[in-house]
Amino acid sequence: MRVAARSAGVSPAGRAEPALSEAEGSRRPWARPNTFAGNGNPGGETPPGQPARRQRSGAVAAALLLLAANAFAGSQVTATHAALATSSPAATQIGLRILKSGGNAIDAAVAVSFALGVLEPKATGIGGGGFLIYYEAETGGVWTLDFREAAPAAAKRPPGTAAFIGATAAAIPGFVAGLEAMHGRFGSLPWRELLAPANRLAKDDLAKTLQRLGEQGARDFYAGELANKVVEAVRAAGGTFSLRDLRDYKPVWRAPVRIAFRGADIYTVAPPAAGGLMLGSILKIVSGLALGKPNYIHLLAEAERRAAIDRDKFLADPAGERVPMSDLLSDERAALWRASIDPNRVTPTSGLTEPGAVTTQSAHTTHISIVDAHGNVVSLTTSVGDESGGGFPVPGTGVVLNTAMNDFGGAPNSVAGGNRPASPLSPVIVLRGGKPVLAIGTPGGPTIPTTIAQILLDILAFNRPLGEAIAAPRFSQQATPEEVTYEQGRTPQSAVDALLAMGHGVRAREPFGDVQAVSIDGRRLLAISDPRGGGAAGGY
Repeated sequence: MRVAARSAGVSPAGRAEPALSEAEGSRRPWARPNTFAGNGNPGGETPPGQPARRQRSGAVAAALLLLAANAFAGSQVTATHAALATSSPAATQIGLRILKSGGNAIDAAVAVSFALGVLEPKATGIGGGGFLIYYEAETGGVWTLDFREAAPAAAKRPPGTAAFIGATAAAIPGFVAGLEAMHGRFGSLPWRELLAPANRLAKDDLAKTLQRLGEQGARDFYAGELANKVVEAVRAAGGTFSLRDLRDYKPVWRAPVRIAFRGADIYTVAPPAAGGLMLGSILKIVSGLALGKPNYIHLLAEAERRAAIDRDKFLADPAGERVPMSDLLSDERAALWRASIDPNRVTPTSGLTEPGAVTTQSAHTTHISIVDAHGNVVSLTTSVGDESGGGFPVPGTGVVLNTAMNDFGGAPNSVAGGNRPASPLSPVIVLRGGKPVLAIGTPGGPTIPTTIAQILLDILAFNRPLGEAIAAPRFSQQATPEEVTYEQGRTPQSAVDALLAMGHGVRAREPFGDVQAVSIDGRRLLAISDPRGGGAAGGY
């Protein structure tokens, strides 16, 4: 596997690099992705890259019915030109207006993201950060942008096991810089025009801040009057921000991780995001298991446990620590993990390895999926911190800072100036034959990768329709705690009893995740907003 250390985009079909003008060449630095293959054969009967056969045995039918329990569609829209799904009906309408007025997917993503910062301030906003994965129709390239928050240079971990609180919990926000970077490279409409809808929604100080950002761009937040206000407020409250921290912050264009699975190429984000490591590991482990059996959920949970062990031990900012992705997603490691799974009994985490330091990752996040009339595709996940909305408010700005410093744990995901903490965010774009067929993502903290993995398996291994896969009951197994989390009120009791019989601990919770997805089938676009949330799909 070849890894491009300073990479940004990739030609998914392995085509020769196109002839570019000098200007285009400087704008589009090609790179190879980190690529990992799994045959995705759920029953050991279907050759790699071939469609899964419909299983008709009573056992398999029972397993699929189990997953389909309580299945129903959320907000769905079928379109022929452009489509999107977001967690807010108002934000969806804003994005749809941008698309109808000639804007592309990146333009809509910028407008929707700023609007969500006003509409859902506990989930996302100017004080946060995120990850983008983008398919550019003109070149067939796949790009990822890391605009995760970064630790201030003077940051130090509190004594003992104490958490960061107040202003000390905030890392340098990447939200504005990231949206400006993606707009500068791929956007088409004026920046100010894209911030105008959010500005109209906002009030008081936040409206003034958005107006300044619309007029002056990200420069004002990182080196202007807004930067001064942020630094002064944070330092007065005991934090360690400096003007240099803000000036030095830069989003990073990284190579995507490509996971080959059942004839599809799954593109997702590299460390410090968990998407590539978790999704790649889960899918590679299960690819050699007989999933078409009543113990499907048990096998999937055990695969998720092993992927989470590797995440907790190895995931970190690659600028500060080497993350051995090639080894972690190798066929050999997947085979070893697979061999350690007892098909009839739980294997406690303590019996597999000494897990690394675990952090309680932020659970409050938002995702948007967009396909425009040109065939460009956006999968974008952003976050501002924990679901309590307890970030530090910067007086006079309307900006609430993130709580990302608490996403650091022990080595290798440790606090150091400039480091970006490990993140569960996992936006995904799926291609077949070099053409996009799905954009998908969700909030949900550590359940993000497990939710996306289960939906991808439903679609790619069991040929289930996207709406059913999104609505199906969800399960999540981490390295710690040991219990399998399931959705109360959506999961059949028979599934819970089966897990208990195999020795699993179980823990009920409210439905988790809020998936936003757009599938592409020729000119037919299907946008779906998760029935668990209050979002909306849109298209024309």
